Amino acid sequence: NSGSDLHYTSLNNEDGPFVVDFYYHSHIEYRWGGEGLRKTLIRWASSLNEKKADNDEQIVTLAEHLSTDYCYTFTVKKPAAVPPVRELRKLLRIQALRCHVVYSQNGTRINVIPVLASRIQALRYLFVRWGIDMAKMAVFVGESGDTDYEGLLGGLHKSVVLKGVSCSACLHANRSYPLTDVISFESNNVVHASPDSDVRDALKKLELLKD
Repeated sequence: NSGSDLHYTSLNNEDGPFVVDFYYHSHIEYRWGGEGLRKTLIRWASSLNEKKADNDEQIVTLAEHLSTDYCYTFTVKKPAAVPPVRELRKLLRIQALRCHVVYSQNGTRINVIPVLASRIQALRYLFVRWGIDMAKMAVFVGESGDTDYEGLLGGLHKSVVLKGVSCSACLHANRSYPLTDVISFESNNVVHASPDSDVRDALKKLELLKD
């Protein structure tokens, strides 16, 4: 859910394959709007459906089964009919609702999470909480991705960019600068690899695996 939850492999089969780190929530719950935010988002979705939907079709709907306490997820049937992510962020800021809006899965899903939550924040938490060395951690990404894509590149961790794996360009159409202005793909911490190649080769280039 775009970094709103952190899961670990469970050591107890009775707990299922994964367990949630509830302590992580105490790090991200700052100014979380909760039910008030949820109602505002539902009103926004309803107004959008009334303005742009045809034949009572629901363009944006709340996905109750995908939502959690710290992530309100909406499914989008017509991504082109939904305003850019920056407009939704601005609307929520005007109403003093501090949160992080992420468009994902080619614009077919919207995740609204706490303002301090993100996938890169979850990585930093692993360092703060457990002392995990970020320089020995690898993140796999495509050549483009969700609207929080930039945060997954750069920093102390290593990144493996999978060639040919990308999302719709419309998610980043409102970016007013080239991605290369904020991210150096020539960094020693970034390598490119084919999705059908041996992942171990990429990790060896990053010096995370030895021959």
